[in-house]
Amino acid sequence: MIEIIGIFLLSLGASLFTIRSIIIVARLKKLYDTPTEDRKIHLYMTPNLGGIGIYCAFIFSVALLLNTQTVPYLTSMIAASILIFAVGLKDDLVMVAPNKKFLAQILAAFIMAYFGNIRITSFYGIMGIYELSYPVSFLVTILFSVYIYNAINLIDGVDGLAGGIGLLAAGTYAVLFWMLGYHADALIATAFAGSILGFLFFNVTPAKTFMGDSGSLITGFVLSILSFKFAAISQNPKIYFSAAPTLAIAIILIPLFDTLRVFVLRIMNGKSPFDADSNHIHHRLLNIGFTHLQTTGILLGTNIIIIALAILFQPIGNTQLLLFLFILAILNNVFLWNLSRKKGEDATIKFIKNTNEFKNEKLNQ
Repeated sequence: MIEIIGIFLLSLGASLFTIRSIIIVARLKKLYDTPTEDRKIHLYMTPNLGGIGIYCAFIFSVALLLNTQTVPYLTSMIAASILIFAVGLKDDLVMVAPNKKFLAQILAAFIMAYFGNIRITSFYGIMGIYELSYPVSFLVTILFSVYIYNAINLIDGVDGLAGGIGLLAAGTYAVLFWMLGYHADALIATAFAGSILGFLFFNVTPAKTFMGDSGSLITGFVLSILSFKFAAISQNPKIYFSAAPTLAIAIILIPLFDTLRVFVLRIMNGKSPFDADSNHIHHRLLNIGFTHLQTTGILLGTNIIIIALAILFQPIGNTQLLLFLFILAILNNVFLWNLSRKKGEDATIKFIKNTNEFKNEKLNQ
């Protein structure tokens, strides 16, 4: 337990120190994220380099306190993370073409699959599929990795949301891995949780900094590794979590499902799935009238409930549990859609009413 506390405090302290310094430098050099696009929600120029602090604190902690004997995939993780972090940071500063970003993400996923041996080797009975051949395992791992990277990136739209999801997921994995005896993986998760928590001190409303693509992509990168590692423990007959793969999905279900929903809607509307818009779940909550902090709280609270349900219903198996979570996510989105639409109709009726009252007042004069 002392290792958990030590690596958490080290990553937290490093994150607080680094991000505070980055904010000062960003303000002096005027390195801001300017709200020039309609889909951007923030109103003021804000530094978006918080990901530097998250990444530096995380790598510093794991490189100092862990080694390849306890974490065999450590060097592969560091190598791949440098690639992800570099392309994210460049995109924060000068923009990067989407094809180059995807190439960097694919290479990072390949490094983890080939050199780190972090792969999806089975579907664990989901849709009747079990063991995957080596080439298929590689392809599936890369596809799911890139999907997770971008799901976290796309959910990063309001203060504290991406960071909160990252903290919740990493903290949950830290507890689960430690309870199940996978201490090395628990230390990785704890180090990242400390790094994210340090960032959140500067990201809650009003945000002093954003994590940027460098932070959101590295968050997706680390969570993909933890998810694949946790899913694999279901192959251990001594482990209670018989539906561990679906629990891994549940831990980050909010960004995973929201990205899928948005992509499907864009395709149905004849657009590219990668066209930016304001149709994410956090946009809907903001449109209803919730603040940034309330939106983040609602989504994190929902995610906690989903995780609890996934743990509670482990005995029903992967396929049934995944179907249950999918239906739950659809119902939640239908509810928000109707609520958002009613809010819009009420606003339209109020506008028409006020306009008519104004016209009548002018006629009476």
